[in-house]
Amino acid sequence: LSGMWACRLTQRPDFSYEKYRWQPDNCDMPSFEGRHFLTRMQDKTLAFVGDSLGRQQFQSMMCLITGGKDSRNVQDVGKEYGLVRARGAIRPDGWAYRFQKTNTTVLYYWSASLCEIEPLNPGNPSTGFAMHLDRPAWFLRTNL
Repeated sequence: LSGMWACRLTQRPDFSYEKYRWQPDNCDMPSFEGRHFLTRMQDKTLAFVGDSLGRQQFQSMMCLITGGKDSRNVQDVGKEYGLVRARGAIRPDGWAYRFQKTNTTVLYYWSASLCEIEPLNPGNPSTGFAMHLDRPAWFLRTNL
């Protein structure tokens, strides 16, 4: 998790919340196990697309899958998706990691919208924008 969301780094004294488990009524749900998840997701891609909420979901899923441990089995494949840090940027537009044993990719792409957005008048930036709900955003069209 990024530093501002890593509760153990904020000197919080109570970590009992880490043992909380969601359990619906009348449903015996097994505990989440990362390796079982990866087996079920073999040769598939799980994409989180959105803003900071999507980033937090991505970070949580990566923690669940890896148990918070580094692994040589996990490969950074961000370049395959164009997720590289642009010159002068603080961070890339997202991250992508592949779990090599199962060929499972988990990625996050920052986007304010799931559809294409363009200015009504490209020659005048002060005009409004059109949201094309029938056109997925470039990243979605290209990679998913």
